[in-house]
Parts: sequence; structure tokens; C-alpha cells
Amino acid sequence: MQFPKKIIFLLIIISSFAVDISAQNIDLHKKITIVVKNKSLKSVLDEIQNKTGIKFSYNTQLINSKQKLSLIARRKTVEDIFRILFTDLNIEYVAVEKQIVLKKKYAIPNKVIVKNEKPKTFTISGFIRNEIDGEILIGAGVILRNSFHGTMTNEYGFYSLTLPEGKYVLNYSYIGFEDKYVELNLNSDKNISQNLILDESEIEIVVITEDENVDVFEKSPLKNTKLNNKMITGNVGLAGEADVVKSIQTVPGITSYGDGSVLFNVRGGIKDQNLIMIDDAPVYNPSHLFGFFSAIAPDAVNDMKIYKNNFPVKYGGRLSSLIDIKTKDGNMHKWGFSGKVSQLTGSYTVDGPIKKEKSTLLFNLRNSHINWLLKNTNSSINFYDFHIKFSQKFSRKDRLFFSFYKGKDLLKVNVPAFGSSSLSWENNAFSLRWNHLYSDKLFSNTTLHASKYDYFMYYSVENEDYWNSFISNLSLKNDFTYFLNPENRISFGLNINTYFFNPGNLNNDFFGRTVYASNALENVLYIGHDNKINGKINITYGIRLVNWNNTGPTTVFSFNEDFQVSDTIDYPEGVFNTYINIEPQASISYAFSKTAVVKISYDRHIQYLQLLSNSVSPFTTLDVWMPAGPNIKPEKSHQFVAGISKFFSEFNFSSEVYYKTIQNLIDYDDHANMLLNPYIEGELRFGDAYSYGFEFSMQKQKGNFNFYSAYTYSRIFATIEDVNAGNEFPARHDKPHNINLNLSYKTERRWTFNINWIFASGMRFSSPTGFYYYKGYNIPIYAGKNNDQLPDYHRLDVSAKLNLNKKETARFKHDITFSVFNFYNRNNIIAVNFNKVETDEGNFYVPTNLISEQEIISTSKYLLGFMPSVTYSFKFR
Repeated sequence: MQFPKKIIFLLIIISSFAVDISAQNIDLHKKITIVVKNKSLKSVLDEIQNKTGIKFSYNTQLINSKQKLSLIARRKTVEDIFRILFTDLNIEYVAVEKQIVLKKKYAIPNKVIVKNEKPKTFTISGFIRNEIDGEILIGAGVILRNSFHGTMTNEYGFYSLTLPEGKYVLNYSYIGFEDKYVELNLNSDKNISQNLILDESEIEIVVITEDENVDVFEKSPLKNTKLNNKMITGNVGLAGEADVVKSIQTVPGITSYGDGSVLFNVRGGIKDQNLIMIDDAPVYNPSHLFGFFSAIAPDAVNDMKIYKNNFPVKYGGRLSSLIDIKTKDGNMHKWGFSGKVSQLTGSYTVDGPIKKEKSTLLFNLRNSHINWLLKNTNSSINFYDFHIKFSQKFSRKDRLFFSFYKGKDLLKVNVPAFGSSSLSWENNAFSLRWNHLYSDKLFSNTTLHASKYDYFMYYSVENEDYWNSFISNLSLKNDFTYFLNPENRISFGLNINTYFFNPGNLNNDFFGRTVYASNALENVLYIGHDNKINGKINITYGIRLVNWNNTGPTTVFSFNEDFQVSDTIDYPEGVFNTYINIEPQASISYAFSKTAVVKISYDRHIQYLQLLSNSVSPFTTLDVWMPAGPNIKPEKSHQFVAGISKFFSEFNFSSEVYYKTIQNLIDYDDHANMLLNPYIEGELRFGDAYSYGFEFSMQKQKGNFNFYSAYTYSRIFATIEDVNAGNEFPARHDKPHNINLNLSYKTERRWTFNINWIFASGMRFSSPTGFYYYKGYNIPIYAGKNNDQLPDYHRLDVSAKLNLNKKETARFKHDITFSVFNFYNRNNIIAVNFNKVETDEGNFYVPTNLISEQEIISTSKYLLGFMPSVTYSFKFR
């Protein structure tokens, strides 16, 4: 009886050894494609078995084979699929012969708290960066497995998570990067910083389970829209140039002025109601070449967040939107050089470590080379911008950032016998920021920043005679974030801002200063609370207390009810006018599941800086910035928003409706004189407006084929005293329908194709409904303001990018992009004129004999037609 048992035991040992050898026959490196949506785990395993021949063995009492999930993996190795699939399901696998044995992975439980026992809590904190270059990852997720608890990194890549003592598994994630899982025994405060690896594979593996660990509130586009550098540079625009500001015009609720303009409207707001910040410093005019290009080079941008409502409580001062741009810090590990060259511009970047892992330096320069288009003319066009950024890491708790930006345009015309004239404008902005950790829960950022926007119109370059306007600010702020626990985050701080204005004056000593504006001092206190309840409800609320002061010396004119000057007051230095207002905001979100969220919100904003311009041009014009004061009341808005977002395995969609009111909206008297007018404030008219709309977007960001679609329906109406006889009228930017469709396809080789189609209702304008002759003069008759619309706008852009590297590991990487702007050559009208007559030959001209009774013909203008381009990009590291 003993002998057979020994033989059997020996056979088992030999068999086990043979199993280990034969297990090597399983080809885990074979690439397969699997797309399974909302199926059971058993169905997924059966699909893998059909494609690979690998069999699975498991105990159904320990492994829930009926749980629903979706798996999308295209041309991925079996090993990669197993790693992602079974890690997400908390399953271990072992290869035995030609089968995979599955077993439940030991779950690391949270510490069980005895009732009435006060739990010990500890804090995990750190920074999340890109492993390749050390750049911080803004908005990276840190999520606890098997729970709703988690957080995201702030704009400096920092996170903090306070939890009861126990054992946990943390999931670190960021779009386009491989997830990282860290097991830890939390029995003390821990500093855990992570470097994530960029997913260079053609396609990510996507696994969606019923228990997926995501912070759906942070992921939801209802909070903000986030664009990283890859998204911004992925779409090309005019002359093959990726455009930072124009890229946001694809976001639902944001509408463009049209071709050749970076100006945009957000939910019925006007162009000066958008706050654009680069490293916390405002940029007052984001345009180059009148608006054909953005003033911010895309290669310098790391991350951009777009808020259409419920701004972070530390920001304010505008009614419609916040565009928060953070630039790259520079490579922490090694020096590199990159560039991009097209027919019209060139952009070049140098960055690297001054001291590895401690300090970095980045320098980006972009300049134009357009003048080859202007040969044999008396004109020249030049623009450039450059960005310098330095960062120094003193310790884990202290880091310093210095950022400087400058952009300038110069358009010059030389007329023989008369001399040269020119237009010039420039933006300057700098910020000095100090990050400090008072503790693992308390993060602070102290910022000193300044900006200045200058506009010059030289009517004699040789004599240096010019008209100039400017706005500048010098500001100091201290922002604090207290991470109480995973469910509660408190923000508070204070700002001190000073503003200086020149509302447009000549430098000629004979005329002196004719247009006056006060300076201003603004003090802000704020506090906000972000509270998550049971992973199902997210409540955020905050309040800003703003103290606005006009300061002298200056001269202020008083106006009577007929807008005639009734008094003149000269104020000495010091405060002579004050506004004190509060700006509350609140939102509540409810998660039906880990993939579906609904949200309602309210916010009130007040704007004290006003841009005065009665020009209907979409380009940079003779704009003048003025502060709120005795004659110009601050603009105020109330906005109500409701929305829903839903995430699927490969798709996600969101939809919002909004209603917004605006008080003290500025318009202008008929034929207002805005240039060198000391009584410019008497040309202004004030009233109210309201807007409402519906927004929808759907996108797919996984796979070789991606798409993005957005639709906006919006209306905006105003009622202004003494404008349109006091009757309600549609605003000029009342364009009800806006559609954006983007399709992208990446081949298995090296090509990437992109198609972008845009549709928008035409801009409104005031059209004469008839003409009459009076004493020989042809006089137009207008029935109402903005009673007509330009033809609908639509355009198709296409591009194809070829990666010139055959090896992804090459140190020198380069590619070439072929693109066509306005592929089907649509003539999109930007203006209609009623000042020409037609000859017998069919030509049009402006008549010089104004008293002849000739029929006035309407004519229109368009800017850009079919425009091909080639762009070459390179990067050496």
C-alpha cells in the first residue's frame, strides 16, 4: 500500500515540474485586439481564450465571473491586458501549462474602527510628475482602491490625503500615462511623490468595471474643461500653427468672432469679460497680427483650464470666463532643444536642469517671418513673443518659480514724402511664486505679479509722435489650501491689486494730457469649501469680499441727464470713491454612479475693469481700458447652471443649460467720439442684458480613431438706455447655433490625420431697411439695432502629420505636418457695406459726388480662403 502512494507522490512532483516548463509555452507577448462592452467577466475570458487558446481556471465562489465590465484593447500584448484587467479586478494569475489559474488577490482592508473609538489619522502627501522630464502633472488623480475616496493634484502638482490608520492601495493616474499602484501600511504621516510613465503605446487599454475607482466629480467636465499641451498642439489652425487661445473656441458655450480673430464670447458675455492668466499674471490682449495668431506660444504651455462658471474662489474680476494657463517648468533631468517652423512663424525652445532634480530653466522664442509676402510694398509686419521660466526646489517644503512673458507687434507703413507711420502693441507679464508646505495638510502659494499692456499709434515715426493707451497692474496675493481630509478641502487667502491707466493721450507737449482716468486699489479676502459626502454628493461654496478704491490725482467730470458736463472735480492723491461688494458662489453635484453626475450651480461676479471700444471689428483696435468709478458702475452678473455628464467605456458626453443676467452693461451713443475725447464717459450708455443657452458635447479619446463634437444654442439680448429707443435688441454676438466636429485617426504606421469642421450662425449687424433722398443726399433708414445677420459661417480644415522617426527611442524626433485651412474655400463674410454704387461694367466704387441720386449697392468682405501650409517640428533630448 505504501509503494503506490510514493509513486503517486513522485509523479505529482514530476508533473508539477513539467507544468512549470510547459507554462513557458504560453505566449504572453502575442498582440491581440479585444473590444467587449458591458459583458460578464466570463465572457471576456472566453473571448481571450478564442483569440489565444489560453484556458482559465478559477473558483467561482472566490471569483465573481458574472460581474459586468468593458474591455477595450487594440493591438496590445496578452501580458499587458492581463496586467490591467486583473489589477483592476483585484485578481492574481499564475500560468500553469496552457492555462491561467486565477485567484482572489489578498485585499488590503481599511482599518476597522471600534465604535466610539477615536481613529488615528495620518496624511499622505507629495507631488506627481512626468518621469521623462520631471514636469508636474496638474489634475493627476490619487484614488483609494475599493472606495470613493481620493483627490487630485493642484496647479503645482501637489496632493494631500488624510486617512485613518490602516492598509491601503493607492492608484496614481493621469490621462495619457500608465497607472501606478502603491500598497502601503499607513501608520504615520508619509511623503509619497510619484513619477508617472508616459504611455507611448498606440492605444491604451481601457477597463471599465462596476466598481471602477474614479473621482467622478473631479473628472466631470461640468467643473471645468482641461486642455494639456498634447491637446492644444494636436489641432492645427491658420498656416499650420497650433493656437492656444483659438483652441478654446471648440469648447461648447464659447463662440468665436470669426476668421482672423482670437476674440471670443462666453455664454453671452463680451470680449473684455474673459480673464486670461499666464502663470497667475493677466494678459490683457492675447493677439498677434490683429488677432490672426494668439500671443501665447503653444510650445510653452503645460496645462490650461477653462472655467465658464464657478471659478476657483481665489479668482474673480471678470463676468464670463477664466482661462488659467500654466507654462512648462523645464526638464528636470537633461537639456533639450525643440522647434517648429512654418511659412509664417518659427518657435524654438531650450530647457533643462541647472542642477538636476533641483532647478530648471526654460526659454521659448517665437517670431514671425511674414514680410516675404509684402515684397514690393511699403509695409512691414513683425511680431514675436518669448517666455522665460526658472524654478528652484529648495526642499520638499519650499519651491520658487519665476516666469516672464513678453509679446510685441509692429506694423509699419512708409509713405514717400510723408514719412512712416505704425501701429504697435505689446504685453508684458511676470510672476514670482513661492510654494510652501506648512504641514502635509496646509499648502500655500505666495505670488507677486505684474502686467502691462501698451498700445501705440505712431502718426510720425521719425518725429516720435504717437497716441498711446495702457493698463498695468502690480499685485501681491497669498493663497492657502487646507486638506482637512479626503472629503473636505478649504481654500482661503487675500489679494492686494493696484491698477494704473492711460485712456489714450498724445505724447505731444502742445496738447498735453486730455483724457483722464483714476488709478485704483483693490483688496480681496476670500474663503471656499469643497465637501464630498459619501462619494455621492459634492458641495462647493465660497465667497469673495472685494473692496475697490479709485485713487487720485485725477480729474472727474459730472454729467447731467442729457450727458452734458455739469461739473468738474480735481481730486488730489488718495482715495475718493469706494465700492464694497461680495461675490458668493455655490454648486452641488450628485453622482448616480461612478460614471454619471448631475450638477446645479449659482455664481455672482463683479467686474471693475472695462474695455471701451465701439468698433465692430474683430481685430485689435484702438481699445481703451477704464476703471469703474463715479461715472462707470461695475458690471454685475448672476448665473444659474444645471448639467449632466456621463462616462462610457470609450465615450463620454456632457450637457448644460444656463441662464445669466448682466447689470450695468456698457454700450455707446450714436456716432460716439472715442478718440482723444476728455468727456469719453459721457459717450457711454448703460443697461441690462440676459442670456440663456444649451450646450452639448460628446467625445471619444481612446483608440486609433478619436472624435469630438460640440453644439451650442445661445441667445443674448440687451436693453440700454437711449440705445434703440430704449427697446430690447439682440447683441451683436447673438449667434444662436454653433457646431464643432473634430475627427482624428492614427494609423498603425506613422501617420495621423485630422479633420475639423466648424459651423456658426452669422454675426449680427445693423442693416438699413431703406433709403431716402434729402436735398440731394442719400440717407439710410434703420428700423432697429442689430436687425440683420451675416451669412452663416462654416469652414473645413484638414491636416496630415507624418512621424519621420522609425524608432520611438530615437533621441532626435521630428515630424512634418501638411494642412489646409478652409479646405473647400468658403468665402465667410466679415462685413457688409452700404456705401458703393455699381458701374455699367459691373464694378463697384465709393461715389465722390454725394448729392447725385445713384442707387447704393451693398457689398461684402471676406478674409481667408483656401490656404495650404507645411510645418516641420523637431525635438532633441
